[in-house]
Amino acid sequence: MLSDPQSVTVNAVAQSMPRILSDGQRSVFQKSDLTWKLEVKHRTVVCDKKRRIVSLVTLTQRKVVADPLTAVNDYEFLTESFQIDRPEAGYTSTEVDQQWAGLKAWADTTMTGKLYGQES
Repeated sequence: MLSDPQSVTVNAVAQSMPRILSDGQRSVFQKSDLTWKLEVKHRTVVCDKKRRIVSLVTLTQRKVVADPLTAVNDYEFLTESFQIDRPEAGYTSTEVDQQWAGLKAWADTTMTGKLYGQES
């Protein structure tokens, strides 16, 4: 089980989120003001008669934004996530970490801007 609370640093500010839910294969951590939520869940799936482990991590930020047409304030959400889909055997945690390090390096500021601009 992950430690409680979990903390994610965004723009040099640590966002500490206590656990609000845990059911064995899923935990949700959330700030009391609902501005940040971290969800971690795992499931086992069968694909071509082979079992796979799918782990999904989702970080969501909620903030008040003004509607550009009406200037009415409302809540909006930004969600970013990553998923690890692996066979039950055949890959080590080191190999998973090495691939993750490569993906993180690829997703630098330039690439984030391209994704934001909907390049593919």
